[in-house]
Amino acid sequence: MPLMGTLDVSTVLADAPLMTNLAPEAWDLPGVDLVQVSYEVDEAAALAVTPPALHPSIPPYATFSAAHYPSSPHGPFTMAMVRLIVRAGIRPRALLLGAYIDNGDVADALAAGWGYRAQTADVRFQRRYGSIRGTVTIDDTCALDLSLEDPEPVAPGDLELFDNLHLTRLVDADPVIVQVDPGYEYHSADRGRAELNVFDPDALGFSGIEPVYRVVAVACRADLSLTAPRFVMDPVLPAVQSTRRLEPSS
Repeated sequence: MPLMGTLDVSTVLADAPLMTNLAPEAWDLPGVDLVQVSYEVDEAAALAVTPPALHPSIPPYATFSAAHYPSSPHGPFTMAMVRLIVRAGIRPRALLLGAYIDNGDVADALAAGWGYRAQTADVRFQRRYGSIRGTVTIDDTCALDLSLEDPEPVAPGDLELFDNLHLTRLVDADPVIVQVDPGYEYHSADRGRAELNVFDPDALGFSGIEPVYRVVAVACRADLSLTAPRFVMDPVLPAVQSTRRLEPSS
């Protein structure tokens, strides 16, 4: 039997982003540089942060990422994310636990248009010959430090950058989980040893996941397109029952 999330959604809605528009204007984000490390995490902790609509993977694992975006409608930015890999029905997705952005205008726009649970922070991305690294510093405390060590080129098809799921509030409507599925046009890809040098969930602003075993790290250079969400689901009912397709904006 699949595991079901045990999160009491009502206890976290106050901190969920308020989406003002389910049909935001698409963003073209060329020249993105991204690194992502994956770690298996403690099962009990993973269940506790997963809404009942979703199933944590077996074994449960999370991704920790950082990416630099040279341009956007609100200027350049660097963003880090912590995500728990889950299934919505049978489909693998990534439940966003927290996003950290060094551009406040971008953080506000991503929260309002796509439901990113984002806060401003000092986020850095660094690519060197032997490592690709991302860090998040909040109130002078290093809260996240991740890296890919000893990168080796791979085919872009080897990457797994799952679509996001965001628990959100809506104006004049019930809360939903919104699916956000960026498009990627890859220019290069690497794989290497994952290192999670610092992970401080209290400093990052959420309780929960406990990394226990490294899996892999990947990196890429790509052009991204961030289009309007296409699917939403009830956070409490199983995704196979409650997922609905949004009508495209005219």
